[in-house]
Amino acid sequence: MLTLKKVYAFGYWIVAALLILAVAPLNAQILQPDRVEIELGDFSDYYTVISAKKQGLVLVRESDERVDPRSNTWEVLKYNTDLTLAWRRNLQIKIGYEFRGYEYRSGKVYLLFKSDNYQNDEMLLRVLTLSTGDTEESEIKYLFPLNLTEFTVAGNAVVLGGYVNYMPAVIHYDLLTKKVKVLPGIYNNRSELIDLSVDEETNIFNILVTEKTFDKRNTLAIKTFDRNGTLLQNRTLETKGSNNIIFGKSTRFNAKEQFIAGTYSNSKSNYSSGIFIAKIEPTGNQDITYISYGDLRNFFSYMKAKREARVRDRINRRKIKGKKVRFRYRLLVHDIVEKDDMFLLFGEAFYPKYNNTSLSSLAYGPYFSRGRNSDNMYFAGYKYTHAVVVAFNKKGKVLWDNSFEINDVTSFSLDQYVNASVEEKRVILLYLYENVIRSKLISQDQILEGKTFNDIKMTFEDDVAKNNDYEVGGLALWYDKFFYAYGVQRIKNDKDRQAKLNRKVFYINKITYQ
Repeated sequence: MLTLKKVYAFGYWIVAALLILAVAPLNAQILQPDRVEIELGDFSDYYTVISAKKQGLVLVRESDERVDPRSNTWEVLKYNTDLTLAWRRNLQIKIGYEFRGYEYRSGKVYLLFKSDNYQNDEMLLRVLTLSTGDTEESEIKYLFPLNLTEFTVAGNAVVLGGYVNYMPAVIHYDLLTKKVKVLPGIYNNRSELIDLSVDEETNIFNILVTEKTFDKRNTLAIKTFDRNGTLLQNRTLETKGSNNIIFGKSTRFNAKEQFIAGTYSNSKSNYSSGIFIAKIEPTGNQDITYISYGDLRNFFSYMKAKREARVRDRINRRKIKGKKVRFRYRLLVHDIVEKDDMFLLFGEAFYPKYNNTSLSSLAYGPYFSRGRNSDNMYFAGYKYTHAVVVAFNKKGKVLWDNSFEINDVTSFSLDQYVNASVEEKRVILLYLYENVIRSKLISQDQILEGKTFNDIKMTFEDDVAKNNDYEVGGLALWYDKFFYAYGVQRIKNDKDRQAKLNRKVFYINKITYQ
């Protein structure tokens, strides 16, 4: 029997618990509602996964089957958003042609194949209508060998970018008239093709190329074309002081203004010191803002607390003395996302890692060289440190910034790992590495939920993934609030009767964040 004193005490703890629940933030949850597995042979090729947004996913790979000695068979699978199979098609592609690119536009997927013979001036384009699986074929012939690096679609035009004799060139191919033309103002022996992006609503596309200033520093030229390949605008960024533009991305073209954002250095170095935001008006007026990494509030938040405090202290001491703080970061810049009245720039910081053949722990740091003897050094991959998100308004002013530590990823190729879903009052950041989904939830410069870890959900309860090929796969934004993760797994299950003892699969998991 409870005494009155005990009842009061019990009631106190109930009220306290309810108050804690009322004010504490609810933990967000990773949900994986659907999964599909495709069993693979030991030597089977892996699939390329193409997002068709609300139309589903398209998977492409070269098949093991051969029905014609003059061609290879390419398998195409179409999945609905619940990961049920909609249809399967086999395409016959001439021997000697490699799969080089893809695009999704308005219910169609475009697959580009290019001859592996550099002197062969021909590409094959297969266009698949997703609702039916019907296929159209086009042969794109041009007058010179193109080392292809970019491929996109703008309305009824295919836009191909690359290099001819080590100089950038962009080709416009009209799918209706079958005519090819070279776009003007790009073929230059001092230029580099930086970016090629399309506004899917208007089919206007931007081409960014580097240019040299009179004192041999880098800047960017922005050339805007309509779907017919007609030049609409040609602007060059007017840099300030000794700043050197390294890389940039553009927002879509409109009649009011256009923004270019990316990275810059304080000298002619390829290591960045911060980000720039350039506003270009239709009249040609420009306003460029340079933001040092030291001026961002959360750029160094990926570090441990003591290390971040030391870096901040060093920055403040140099500012008091009137000295500049020079940083040396490599930042992989992603697309600029427009949300309401602001823009969000996403990027991932990395550094090339080198190991010593005798002392494998020796490596170059993320933003400075330690001057070791490089005779016995070998490249050990790109070490990612963190992702950054910087929000700015239509005046080019930074509103807030945040970061997401990526202290567990090393890759031999520079790929986008962190993907984001931008909602009205929060941003969800996700990436996949070694069968584990890492996530972080932010609201502007505040952290709503720190880094969390969720295993990839398996088909059967007793599935155990082992000896996986982590170089194959990743995680990407799909549509609305949904992502998809994919990869290759070797799975063992000696308990579930419905499962094979051992199987090698290509998997796709649908993911959302509640």
